[in-house]
Amino acid sequence: MLSTRHTLVYVDDAARKVLLPALLDSLPAPMRYPALEAQVGGIFLKDRIPGIACRPTGPVPKGGGQLGFSFPIRLEEQRVRAAVAVSVDQVTAGVTPWEVMGLAEMLGDTAHPVIPALSAICDETGCKIGLIGSLAMQVVTGLRYLRPGSDVDIVVRGKALDSLMDFHAELGALSARTGLKIDAEVELSGSIGVKLSELVSSADQVLGKTISGVELISRNRLSEIMSPSHGSAKTEREYENP
Repeated sequence: MLSTRHTLVYVDDAARKVLLPALLDSLPAPMRYPALEAQVGGIFLKDRIPGIACRPTGPVPKGGGQLGFSFPIRLEEQRVRAAVAVSVDQVTAGVTPWEVMGLAEMLGDTAHPVIPALSAICDETGCKIGLIGSLAMQVVTGLRYLRPGSDVDIVVRGKALDSLMDFHAELGALSARTGLKIDAEVELSGSIGVKLSELVSSADQVLGKTISGVELISRNRLSEIMSPSHGSAKTEREYENP
């Protein structure tokens, strides 16, 4: 789970106490003052928020990874975030974006008014949506991460480019109706993330993101990645539980 972007990862209580000093050290300099550090520490230890599996920016333990922690706090307009390296034995559980969407669907519009509409688009296009970003954190923690008009971030899987183009059109219509900005990333085979708007464009190359970095992907290679035979042996269970 530490090798798959956007996975929400929980660490045990004993590990939180060990990790807290390094977490506080990773706060941006303007956020390094006692009152904010105490607030961050309290949320980290008492609310037990999950971290988000992300690309390491420094050394990590063998078999481990880096977690980015996003807090329901802002300093002016800037979200308070920090990151820390963790070992695999400090991890207790992971929640995929697809599982977060399943929870949000059970909660319905109490999770967010746009959830039923997103579910309807999935049904119409055959694509699958996962929730990421602040909405995902709000759904799993119950803490107030969103403000009125906050963007919604999602990740989507589609079986073919045509279905993703239909999804893009439906998503655009939903944004126009609601005035809500919805940022969508497509998850390709190999856990490569590509912005939906780039994927459906006529650009010769798109930017792909993985847990280890970024790369430019040509249209030819993109066609290979999206072909039904590419990675066909990888099951849904393997996608969601790497």
